[in-house]
Parts: sequence; C-alpha cells; structure tokens
Amino acid sequence: MSRWLSDYMVYLLIMSPFMLPSGIGQIRFHDTCAEADEFFEGKEFKKKREACRKLRRVDVRIPPSDVKGDRSKSLLFDACRLAKSLELLGEGEKWEKIFQAWLDIVTYAAAQCKWNDHAEKLSQGGELLTHVWLLMAHFGMTDQFQISQGYVRAKLLAI
Repeated sequence: MSRWLSDYMVYLLIMSPFMLPSGIGQIRFHDTCAEADEFFEGKEFKKKREACRKLRRVDVRIPPSDVKGDRSKSLLFDACRLAKSLELLGEGEKWEKIFQAWLDIVTYAAAQCKWNDHAEKLSQGGELLTHVWLLMAHFGMTDQFQISQGYVRAKLLAI
C-alpha cells in the first residue's frame, strides 16, 4: 500500500501537479531525479534490491548541505537517512510511522487542492485525492466546508 501511495503521488506530481500544494515540489522532484541519476550513473542493477543496498550504504553522518551547499533541493539523502532510522524501529512501530506519514501527506494534499480542481477531476471520474477530500468534508475536516450552528448541515464557502 505504501508503494502504491508513493507511486500515486508521483503520478499526480507529473500528470496533475495543480492538485498538489504549490511550492517547491516540482523543484525537489527534478533535483532528486538528477541526484539519483548521478548517484547510479554507469551502474546496472538486475534487481531493485541491489540499488536499495547501494542506497543503504550512503554515509548519513555528514549533512548534505556540508557536501553540496544549499543549492540542491534533492531529497535523496533525506530518504536514505529516513530509511536508516526506520530500520532501527521494531516492525510494528515502523509501519505505524509509515502509515501516519502517508495519512498526513494525503490528507494535507487533499485539503490544499482547490475545490474547483477537485470538481474538475470528479467530473472525469475522480482521483483518490478528491475522494479523500470529500470524506474529509463529510466529517468536517476541511476549511472549505463548515457546519452551521444550530443546524447540522454543510455550508460550502467560496474561496
């Protein structure tokens, strides 16, 4: 499930970036891809596990800003650090942290997307992000919907 959500969020970043919070996401994505290309340059891997082993051998004691400054917005090094810290956790605790991180990412992205972008995607069958947004709205967890006092009804606010 975690891999699927990761792939889905990259799909949105490439195919429907307007649905994701605006900001540095595109820059981070391109910088991370460029750093991964450089890191794996000239290496052929028969299996993904071999590439993962190479990433696990990255020395995470030295902050990336000490090596390359603050120009790059790549997350490759941060991902290596995160993977190493997750390896130290017990199986249950590790998956609970991963679950909570994805829950936070997906709900944040759903809430940040504009209502008219959700409506456009819904008219085309909808995205997972839109369905998450609708569930959040149903339970009163978004800024676009508020519950009126005295009556239990949803009121759509124009933004």
